[in-house]
Formats: sequence, structure tokens, C-alpha cells
Amino acid sequence: MKAIVLREFGKIENLKLEEVETPKISLDEVLVKIKACGVCYHDLLNRLGKIPRTRLPIILGHEVAGEVVEVGSYVKNFSPGDRVTAIQRILCGSCTYCRTGRESLCREGLGFFGEEIDGGYAEYLKVKASSLCKIPDEISFEEASILACAVGTSVHAFKTRAKVSLGDQVLITGAGGGVGLHAVQIAKLCGGRVLAVTSSKEKIDKIWEAGADEVIYSPDFQFVKEVKALTHGRGVDIVAEIVGSPAFEASLRSLAPSGKLIFLGNILTAPVLINTGLVILKEIELCGSYAVTREELLEVIDLVKRKKLRPMVSHTLPLEKAPEAHRLLQDRKTIGRIVLTI
Repeated sequence: MKAIVLREFGKIENLKLEEVETPKISLDEVLVKIKACGVCYHDLLNRLGKIPRTRLPIILGHEVAGEVVEVGSYVKNFSPGDRVTAIQRILCGSCTYCRTGRESLCREGLGFFGEEIDGGYAEYLKVKASSLCKIPDEISFEEASILACAVGTSVHAFKTRAKVSLGDQVLITGAGGGVGLHAVQIAKLCGGRVLAVTSSKEKIDKIWEAGADEVIYSPDFQFVKEVKALTHGRGVDIVAEIVGSPAFEASLRSLAPSGKLIFLGNILTAPVLINTGLVILKEIELCGSYAVTREELLEVIDLVKRKKLRPMVSHTLPLEKAPEAHRLLQDRKTIGRIVLTI
């Protein structure tokens, strides 16, 4: 099969189109013909060697959708021809987290696609049936590919971790990116008033289109005064921090007393210093949020099917143009998600 293979960390040119062996499935696995694979900033960090558990050689890509072509003899709930998407990792199915519906925390399974196991920049992918969800005909493969990560990340963050409710004021940094535009939509669906921060003028219109109540243009990430002015001096109840280190201090200072800072992205990976005095005095909660669960992904699929949520794809490129996709993302030339089609 054709695949984009990374054999050395670093430059974009290290992403090479190769002919590799088609995966062979075991009794509880499914072979999926990949039709679309989203390109996430996480993939860039994998390529650069910024995520320690990334092995080499590796086929990147954890945002996949396609058609089932073969199933193992133990698999009863999927058949050839089924249209499917997947969560981002292969689960063990038996650890405490898997058994209690928190499978995003599973560390006993085979691991994360495009990082510990080969991912979706390829014509075929083998997947445990427990990681798959069926998708209806109303949802395109391009849209379906980004539902677990670009969309599901925010469902997990806002509904499960932050528990956003009607009237909550929600600040979202990096609001013009692949996760950010969907975070705006999810926060609105939860009943929040959304203040969206972007450092790119070109992305402002799309953020309004996604449903933000206020858009703050802040190229230097010094947005505290604007947030306080828009909240009558109080600050926000919840900050969804997607950018990382440059926005952290302003995010913390934008919170109202008893506010909650949710980390759901780390685009810029430098360490941050925490003002513990501010956290103590304002009784701020710091909360990590990782990945979508299978049940949450089913909820996302239903929201899209009912047109309550719109996946936002900015570019589609053929598989062999994966290096171009990385360059577009690296140069911040995208508004929404890039998807590779296979």
C-alpha cells in the first residue's frame, strides 16, 4: 500500500511517500480502507520529535475515516462496507479506565495512532473494533475524519471536564484553529457565552461564523483588559487554553474568582510558570483534558447528523501532498482543519 512514512524527526521533507506492506489483522481487528485523514498540529509535533513516545519509523495521522474491507473472526458488530471513524488510540478494554468509561486515560493498550502505532497517512489501517464508530451516509469521510480530535476534544473538555452550563462565560484561546473553531461551537451548544481569542486577523470572520459572541484580536496574547471590559470587570468562568505558554498568564488573569482553566492544547510546548498566589487567592481550578471517549464520539456523530454542529474543513489535499499540508499548518495558512484524501 502507499503511505507517508517518517523515518527521521525534523524537517517537512522527511515525510516520504513509500510502498509498504498492507497491515494484517488479528482476530479482534478490522482493516479499514482509509478515505480521509485529518492533519492535526499534534502531527507536526510528532514529526519534530517533540512528543517523546513517538517511535520511528512511523506513519503519522490519528484523525481517520474510511470503509471496512476485512474483519477478524471475533468481530461481530462491523462488516465489510461499513463506513467508520475511530477514536485516536487502541484501547486495552480491561483496565480500570476502560471499564469505567474513561478510556482516553488507558495506557495499557497498543497506543496512539501516528505516535506509538502506525496511523492514517496511508491507504489502509488496522484498528481494534472497540475503537471504531459507524458513520451515517449524511456525513462525508472528510468531515468524519476530524470528529474524534478536532471536534471531540472540545466535547470532552466542555461537557465532561469543565461541565459548561447555561450562562457560563467561556474564553477560548487559539479560536481560529482546527480545535478552536469547533470549541466555539461546542461551548455555545452547552449554553456558554463565548469570548474567542485569535492572533490572526485572517481568522476573525470564520470565528464569528462559528458562533462566537465576542472576538478578541490579540497578536501578543495580552488580552486581559479586553476580557475584563467584556465581562464588566468580573472575568470569565472558564478558559479553554489551546495555545500553550504565550497565552497562559493572560488566561489565568482573565478568570473570575472560582474560575476553571482547562488545558486542551499545547501548540507551543515551552514550560509555563504558574502564579500559585493567584491560583490560591482566586480559588482557581487547573484542569487537564485529553481525548474523546467512544461514547462522546458517538454523541459528536449524532450532533453532526442532526446539523447541530458543523465540521470545518479548510483544505483537502491528496495523500502524496502531506508535506504541503504540514507546511500550510506550520505557516498558519489554515482556518479549520486540513484533510488528506486517499
